[in-house]
Amino acid sequence: MTYSLVDALLDEQQTLTAVQEFSQRHESGELTASARVYRDLIPVGAPGELQQFAFEVDLDSCSGCKACVAACHNLNGLEPGETWRSVGQLVGGSTTLPVIQHVTTACHHCLEPACLSGCPVKAYEKDPATGIVRHLDDQCIGCQYCTLTCPYEVPVYSHKKGIVRKCDMCHQRLAVGEAPACVQFCPNQAIRIRIVDVDQVREDAETHNFLPGAPEPSLTLPTTTYKSSKPMPKNLLPADYFRVHRQHGHMPLVWMLVLTQMSAGAFVVEQWLYHFWLGSNLNLFTTDEGSPSIGRLIHLAAAMVCGGLGLTVGTLHLGRPFYAFRAILGLRTSWLSREMLSFGVFATVAAAYVAVATTTSFQLDDKLGFELSDRVAQSLGLLASVSGLVAVMTSVMIYVATRRPMWTFGSTTAKFLLTSALLGLPTAMLILLAVTFVDDPTSVANQMHLFGDATCRLTILVTAIKLATELSFLFHLHHPQMTAQKRAAQLLVGELSMVVVKRFFFGVVGGIALPGLLLSEAWIAGNGYHPLFVMATAALSLVLLFIGELHERYLFFTASVSPRMPGVPN
Repeated sequence: MTYSLVDALLDEQQTLTAVQEFSQRHESGELTASARVYRDLIPVGAPGELQQFAFEVDLDSCSGCKACVAACHNLNGLEPGETWRSVGQLVGGSTTLPVIQHVTTACHHCLEPACLSGCPVKAYEKDPATGIVRHLDDQCIGCQYCTLTCPYEVPVYSHKKGIVRKCDMCHQRLAVGEAPACVQFCPNQAIRIRIVDVDQVREDAETHNFLPGAPEPSLTLPTTTYKSSKPMPKNLLPADYFRVHRQHGHMPLVWMLVLTQMSAGAFVVEQWLYHFWLGSNLNLFTTDEGSPSIGRLIHLAAAMVCGGLGLTVGTLHLGRPFYAFRAILGLRTSWLSREMLSFGVFATVAAAYVAVATTTSFQLDDKLGFELSDRVAQSLGLLASVSGLVAVMTSVMIYVATRRPMWTFGSTTAKFLLTSALLGLPTAMLILLAVTFVDDPTSVANQMHLFGDATCRLTILVTAIKLATELSFLFHLHHPQMTAQKRAAQLLVGELSMVVVKRFFFGVVGGIALPGLLLSEAWIAGNGYHPLFVMATAALSLVLLFIGELHERYLFFTASVSPRMPGVPN
């Protein structure tokens, strides 16, 4: 007697799912009053020492029906478009035997959750008894840093509430012996809650065998287990593996980074000019009495205003800016907390330096009844420059700590420090030329020879290095494999190509063409020289460079692609 497909289907129908079995037992009254809860797919007891709860997904049973997504959405009262669980696809095989594998994913409740360590306000906690990673909504300020640190893109930002939220494994239901919503409503029993050993999770992460195309498990040690009794094709990849995803632009952060780095660069350039030119060009920076000149005070004030404006704009990125003071709570683990503290120190020292320089310049110390020595001003100036550079480096580490392939330490450091130099140099030149022009327009040419020539040459050099570094990234287009860098390069020549064109236009014109024009002897000392032309050219150069850096920083965020959990093709 042959065993046909119809016979196999009939036999399969005789096996009830956990939901059907529970319904029958509940209907027949087999369950006692204390057992009338759904617990066939959850552990009977609690995790022991060095154990925790974890999701287990049976890939053979997942049909991609998204009942788990709907159940999670309804039970947790999520907003339209907000999902804590998603369903993607893995595709592979051959033309004669193609394979499509549905995959359901949610928070993996990692052993070393990056969202927890990166949060500046301690809005995450990992339950020591169950291992569940929970988000504390009341503590969150909506900085969205966890959305960058989590390699699996689990935390979801709610624009309505101004906070981030995520899956908590329905811990309230587990506490009373009920299964999470996704587990209970899956018609095929594809999702279960299991108890896993911490040491076993660490050992499994060493093999990097998590899901094809997904981020490496060694980053955060995810506890979710994906099992299948079928052999997986070696070419199995996410269905959207070859699609490049444009990332969020984070415009408040774009402005904040450029302005704060411009401020730090301006203070460093001021110190370099003061110590380097103090001998033969004393009148550029000090009065006859040795006090800071008006031009130098304007330079310092402009640098401080840029920094303050940058920090103010940065708060617009927060969903709950009135609670920004909490951001130093995570100082022990979060680079974002360290950045907030560093910029606070920088702003304080910079303000003190400007106040002391103003006091000595206008001889206000005599009227106030105390005397400030030059050594105090010099020490504060040096401290302002150093603290500004330290603050910029903490900004670097914020993005390096996410461990995204695009944000390596070397490239991020180069971009941020070169931005400081690229905007600090023309700022100093424009202010000093403007002060000279107001005092004596005929002296502008002389100041260009003494100071402007060197500044223009340095600006051209820094611009050339920065643009060449950015342009060299396109060599990743020739990489044989679809790496994160190749995806970013495809974005830069595809969807983001117009932004790239604008960035290079503003950079080349503002940082190379216009400074080169100012270096021309015909315009500086020849018969055709006019001070207004020098002033207008220097101002236009700074404006174009600033706009170019805004475009570069926008590309820094939008092209920061990284491996992600399987999605679905559009």
